[in-house]
Order: sequence, then C-alpha cells, then structure tokens
Amino acid sequence: MKESTWFSLVAGLIALAVIALGALAVAFPNGPEPVAATHQVSGGNPTVYRNLSIALDPATGTFGYSTTQLSVPTGATVVFTITNHDPMIATLPTASDAQVVGTVGGTMQLTTGGVVSMLTQVSTSDVSHTFSISSGAYHLNVPIPPASPEGTPTVVSFSVTFPISGTFNWGCAVLCGPSDMMATDAMYGTLTVS
Repeated sequence: MKESTWFSLVAGLIALAVIALGALAVAFPNGPEPVAATHQVSGGNPTVYRNLSIALDPATGTFGYSTTQLSVPTGATVVFTITNHDPMIATLPTASDAQVVGTVGGTMQLTTGGVVSMLTQVSTSDVSHTFSISSGAYHLNVPIPPASPEGTPTVVSFSVTFPISGTFNWGCAVLCGPSDMMATDAMYGTLTVS
C-alpha cells in the first residue's frame, strides 16, 4: 500500500471517529450516566451526576420526586438532570420562582419536544415545580416547566458546585398541588454534602 493511501485511510478513520463522538455528545449531553455516577477531574474536584424524575405515584395519587435524600461529595460540581412528567402548572408562582439562581453560569438547559434551550428564567405561567435550596450557605432555584398535555416530559439540566459541607433542605418552592405538597417524601428532602 502506498504511503499516501495509508495516510488517507488513517485520516478518514480519525474523521469518522470524531463524527461518531460528536453524535454521542449530542445524543447524550450529560453522558449515559447512572443516577449517582462520579468522575474525578484531573487536578480538580469531581463531577457528580444526579438524575431525578417527577412522576405520579399510583399508590398516593400525587406527583413527587423519584428520590428526596441526596448526597454529594464536598467540592463536587453536581450535574442535575430532572425529568418532569407532571403536566400541571403551579398555583401563583412569583417572578422569583421562574428565575434560575445559584447554578453554574446562572443557567439551565431545557429540553422539551426535542428542542434544547439554555435559559436564565421561564414565564411564571410555565412553572410546574422547582428544585430549590434556601438553607445555610446555598441559595438555589431552578424552575421546572410542565410536561406537555400529550405526556411528553420536559427535561431540565443544570450544574451546581457544593464547596461547603453540611446537610441542607431542598424542595419545591411553589404551590404545585395541596396533596403533592403534603405527601411525605414527595416534594421535599435533604442534600448531604460531605
């Protein structure tokens, strides 16, 4: 095989590998991560992935988070991905409920109906739930838009860095339904940073 043909073949294979990796990055922007994966960043703090969902509990008839007890390592940057299956809009959300506060870059990524957007806020008429911490060292608020009436969930992703250890309360800060708000371990929990 001629040397120029060999280099062309290798260059073509490298180009295909780059295209395939790019396609994987688009298909899995947060990586195909399990609920509690951790990756050590060379020379830095770990990146941790926490995947949650908000879904109807058939036993109680209420919507709730898939888990309410969370733990992350101190100093970690946590990438949260929350999939919301609830089509209802919260009652009387305020402008502050619709703002993204405390995330890395002050943004969240919203995927709805296959469309991906980077947002710093949503309309007050487009808040179903929030993921909020207003406890101790952290002030975090991420509005979560409702699923479509047809049942297509919305997916919200955002990153938060947790440099201070402790146990912090988190929950939904809007009136998302009386039975949902009162259900034990549905819309409130704790985040342990250690």
